[in-house]
Amino acid sequence: MRGVTFGIVLPQSVPNYAIVRNVALECERLGYDSIWLNDHFYEGWLPPEEHMHPYLDCWTLLPALAVETKTIRIGSLVTSNTFRHPSLLAKMATTLDVISAGRLEFGIGAGDLPVEHYTYGIPYPSDVERISRLREALQVIIKIWTEEKPSFTGKFYEIREPPCFPKPIQKPHPPIWIGSITGKKRIIRLAAEYADNFNVLDGSPESYVEKMKTLDEYCEKIGRKPSSIRRSWHGFIDTTIKKDDSLIEDTIRNLKAMSDAGVQDFILGFSDRTDIEALKIFAEQVIPTLK
Repeated sequence: MRGVTFGIVLPQSVPNYAIVRNVALECERLGYDSIWLNDHFYEGWLPPEEHMHPYLDCWTLLPALAVETKTIRIGSLVTSNTFRHPSLLAKMATTLDVISAGRLEFGIGAGDLPVEHYTYGIPYPSDVERISRLREALQVIIKIWTEEKPSFTGKFYEIREPPCFPKPIQKPHPPIWIGSITGKKRIIRLAAEYADNFNVLDGSPESYVEKMKTLDEYCEKIGRKPSSIRRSWHGFIDTTIKKDDSLIEDTIRNLKAMSDAGVQDFILGFSDRTDIEALKIFAEQVIPTLK
């Protein structure tokens, strides 16, 4: 069983690929376990006047980074199921796992940010429908990854024995991360059914414990061992950590509290995602206290 791991969310709000590449390679050099991209078209959580700047696409960047890097794992946190048909996404992810020699962490969610969907002309169903679509999508994706002649007929999706070869390098398939901003019960129940890793965005140790308790309860109801699902947390780090010893101490204390709450995999976004010096300080002074 792997111990605690640390992943870094890469910059996407940048004007060119070289910046993303340099940060990714530095993360690999510094010994981080994984690198991640958001599956958004722009930062739809910001006020509209702040949208007019560069933002690079997740699923175009990932294959490029798979070629540039050698050992670090790569993932999407998380892919929006609303953007692509699951059979297409299964084929894309298979190819990426092949390109990366089996380093893909497949993060997927129901989709959020209504304004992003509205501006790009993409339908945005209700919460209930999006979760239902995600449940079917996961069944489609897993079948395409693992079966020679996959077939599925649901309310939203249907496949008729599409060939998908070669299959993913990782067996039985790339790890499935199901991510949630809110941690509501519907998505937790879905994670209990399909996730290899359940990811929650920010929140306190207390709220994290409650969400993981709910996950354990759903696992027990369906006869799955709770320990078969790794637990991850997406948090944020102030880049000024590189010049503030007290902030380093606070960060260590806060992350230890999350670790005690059950976090096994930390996925961290720095306030300045291009700041390599901050990444270095964190790797040298924070990670050893938690590994």
